Amino acid sequence: MQLRRETNLLLLGDSILLVFSLFLALTIRNLAIPSGSYFLEHFVAFIPIFVISVIVFFIGGLYEKQTRLVRSVMGGRIFTAQAANTVIAALLFFFLPFEIAPKTILAIYLIVSVIAISLWRFSAIPLLTLSNRQNAILVGNGAAVHEVWEEVNHNDRYLLRFVEYIDTSHVPAAELPKRIADAMGNGISDIVLDTRDMTVREILPGLYDAMITGVSFHEFSAFYESIFDRVPLEHIDHAWLLECLPKQKLAYEFGKRSFDTVVALIGAVVALIFILPAALVLKLSGGRAFIFNERVGRAGKKMYIVKLRSMLFDDKGDPVLREKNRVTTFGAFLRKTRIDELPQLWNVLTGDLSFIGPRPELPKIAQIYEDEIPYYGVRHLITPGLSGWAQIRDFDAPKGGADVERTKRKLSYDLYYLNRRSFVLDIVIALKTVRALLSFSGK
Repeated sequence: MQLRRETNLLLLGDSILLVFSLFLALTIRNLAIPSGSYFLEHFVAFIPIFVISVIVFFIGGLYEKQTRLVRSVMGGRIFTAQAANTVIAALLFFFLPFEIAPKTILAIYLIVSVIAISLWRFSAIPLLTLSNRQNAILVGNGAAVHEVWEEVNHNDRYLLRFVEYIDTSHVPAAELPKRIADAMGNGISDIVLDTRDMTVREILPGLYDAMITGVSFHEFSAFYESIFDRVPLEHIDHAWLLECLPKQKLAYEFGKRSFDTVVALIGAVVALIFILPAALVLKLSGGRAFIFNERVGRAGKKMYIVKLRSMLFDDKGDPVLREKNRVTTFGAFLRKTRIDELPQLWNVLTGDLSFIGPRPELPKIAQIYEDEIPYYGVRHLITPGLSGWAQIRDFDAPKGGADVERTKRKLSYDLYYLNRRSFVLDIVIALKTVRALLSFSGK
């Protein structure tokens, strides 16, 4: 809810200022306040610029959660986004016919909008950092509960502040209601409860009086997800799986598959412009142009993803062969530009891959994770993808070989996506993937 509030506030402010920047540009250009008809004429012409600007802002990360890290790089992000908007706007007005002559107006608009958006964004930060945070109690135990305590109490962007952490591993069930009642005397507005904790479950009926007094209760797992955009793995059990996973999303699945097919078909035609010359270079240099990497697909079935060869040979994930292998000079170029990934459009056409979904894993490594990580195989319930929630959110994911601890975190993002997958979330992932591609990061 808080992220939605932040995003709505920032989006509303950006939209108003983009339109106001046009108004100021027209005023400066003509040294007079524009008439209604004159402004409307230019407003209609600038609508594509407004829409594209918001999309670029989203891709540029201007609507991410306002953490301290995001705030520290916001200036650079605004500059980069507005630089991109400048280029796009110039090209748009150059190629599209307009009855108006917007060149001077466009230049003034871009300057004004950069200043206005920058001032707004930095003045909006105090609005998002509320000083009157509400007091709350956190009830539960375990690493995930402690992680929430640390995150919320050391980050002033949250609406809540935990004034007490009642660790149920040290408090008997008989004493728990009194501890909560005593803590509520400190002006508590919210209580976050780990309802999967048996001690907490025992005292739930006794909290009825607190519920009707207006105190807000939050289930811990949902609260955790709203903060970290992933599920707490230690809270995943058979009950969670039965509750969250069997959701029928027939319209979503049909729409997603239709989108994958159409876009992959169009993309494959365009991709041939890059694939054919690259394949020819690889063939002339000796060796195979394409490699077929075995992966674990939907329902645990084996599949083969197609890529352009970027290394000396295909080591098939063998750790011994990997020591002898290396990325070629041309292969480094293919990886940097992502051209080596383009043949995977064929996998999307065949239905083995989707554009959005958990990244498929090597069978040998997947088996290690199946043995070491509970419920790892759940990620195979849906079609794997070229990019996924974990790819854009988890920057500490393993890059090669088996890494159980890092993969646990990656799995927490995959399960979050599995539970919440939707057209909107797919669009978010797609736009953030575009950002990663444009910055040549994430590989």
